[in-house]
Amino acid sequence: MTESSSRPVSVDIRVLELLASKLCHDLVSPVGAIRNGLELIEEMQEDEEGGSAVGGFLGEAVKLIDHSSGQADRRLRVFRLAYGVAGRDQKGFGDARAAAAGYVEGGRTRLDWPERVPHDMTAQRRGVVKLVLNLVMLADEALTHGGLVSVAADGDETAGRITVTAAGRPGTLNPEAAAALAGTAGAEALTPRTIHAYLAGRLAESDGFRIAVATESSERLVFTAEW
Repeated sequence: MTESSSRPVSVDIRVLELLASKLCHDLVSPVGAIRNGLELIEEMQEDEEGGSAVGGFLGEAVKLIDHSSGQADRRLRVFRLAYGVAGRDQKGFGDARAAAAGYVEGGRTRLDWPERVPHDMTAQRRGVVKLVLNLVMLADEALTHGGLVSVAADGDETAGRITVTAAGRPGTLNPEAAAALAGTAGAEALTPRTIHAYLAGRLAESDGFRIAVATESSERLVFTAEW
């Protein structure tokens, strides 16, 4: 290996965001087409007379595909905002709130993200919508046995604080994820389980946010971001 090829490569944050945007954009259309096809099959079933065994098997297959494609669609919406350029360009929290609700739908985690929290004027702060969504995803990851993720905020676009609380078991952030979030873990130490924490930390840093993590009890983990 030559000296030049062994050097670490620095990648601009916007390059990563554009890559995420492209991936999500390219996948949204085929996932949407699957769902449209399922709706057509369901309409055809409703028009058929009787209930044959084939129709029963087809119905079960439709339900399975519908569930899986729906889950993929909801996750793509989250990834588009959390990792892509779209999240940085948002001027309100409505889309992110809806995406976060879809992300935890069907799982063991519940989401308490009231409307107008944070106030939409806060969204004028660059990257804050992306920040909240990434923290919600981190909180959900920490609750391996399910629980409640709640969002609170105060301040405005010039100075403020976002608080995302994970209440439930185990209510802790594992050391590897904590190191990835703080940026103290090297690229060689990252895994598929810690890459989100790493990206969340670097995206927050690029927009001037300071993130702190506190384990208040065995069942309560609090993420705080300030600017």
